[in-house]
Amino acid sequence: MPKINPLQNFNKDETDLRHLQVVYLNDQNFSFEEISKWTGYAVSTIKGYIKKFIHLLDEAKATFTRITKRAKMALRGHRQLVYLYKFYDENGSLICSKVGTTTRLPEERLKEEITYYRQHNIPVADAKICSVIDCGKLPAEGAESITRALFIRKSPKAFCKNDRFFGVDIATRTFNKIVQDYLNGATLAVAP
Repeated sequence: MPKINPLQNFNKDETDLRHLQVVYLNDQNFSFEEISKWTGYAVSTIKGYIKKFIHLLDEAKATFTRITKRAKMALRGHRQLVYLYKFYDENGSLICSKVGTTTRLPEERLKEEITYYRQHNIPVADAKICSVIDCGKLPAEGAESITRALFIRKSPKAFCKNDRFFGVDIATRTFNKIVQDYLNGATLAVAP
């Protein structure tokens, strides 16, 4: 039997396929919102179905065609995202705040960061996605650079190349305002 494209809307009477689709797209790191778009289920239903039908993952992999990285990027439109993450130790104490960019799912990028920290013996036990802002057609690096520059000025000794501030709890509201001002074209004084 030929494999089926998982990125399509199945009829309501194709319940078994839709259940397989939920666990498969979750396994492929699609967000709950993206899964909702393809399945028509509410996010709360998707969360429940992932737990309920996880035992069907092998069957789902056998049923659906593989989604390539290129296909995922095309679906997501090469979004330009700037983000603020915070990382904590096992006691819930802040290790660092990180500003960065991604064109992928913020959750995927966060997983990579956690892996990196653990490989470098930084005792990350928890992490939080505090803010993700779509920069539209502007490269997200501009928003990241202006944010990073302003926080380097404020906390130069806490800065660790290229985008981490150890021991600095960057306020999400402040981060959002800086990025929004930048995206709205606010001018900043630049020395000649």
